[in-house]
Amino acid sequence: MFKKVHVFRVKPGRELLEEIARYCRENKITSGIIIGIVGSAEKARISFLEKLPAKYTPIDFNGPMEIVAAQGSVALLNGETVLHIHIQVTVKDACWGGHLAEATVFSTAEVTIGELDYQLYRQLDSYTGLNELLEDA
Repeated sequence: MFKKVHVFRVKPGRELLEEIARYCRENKITSGIIIGIVGSAEKARISFLEKLPAKYTPIDFNGPMEIVAAQGSVALLNGETVLHIHIQVTVKDACWGGHLAEATVFSTAEVTIGELDYQLYRQLDSYTGLNELLEDA
């Protein structure tokens, strides 16, 4: 169940992940669902999982481009708050999506986070080599 729903704006020129992390720190959010992100980006780095264990390939995209969808989670890993976000960005004739590694906001990014009334946790999974959600979370 959601304890609270947070909606906030990330301004032009700001790094999206850094601003979401800052907002979570300032509002003491350690457990939540990234319900959505919409807006625009001037550049983005999206990573694609190529093989296991944990082999990602990052690709840089230059905009401006629209952020048409994003979702993910906020959880604790070894006592630290971590974000895991997948994003979809588009230009007139192409659309890309994957694991958000970084993005610089172009005009705006509107972020919606549902803060949970229970704690999500991540831990290193020996098979995937990734920090996965605990199954009993």
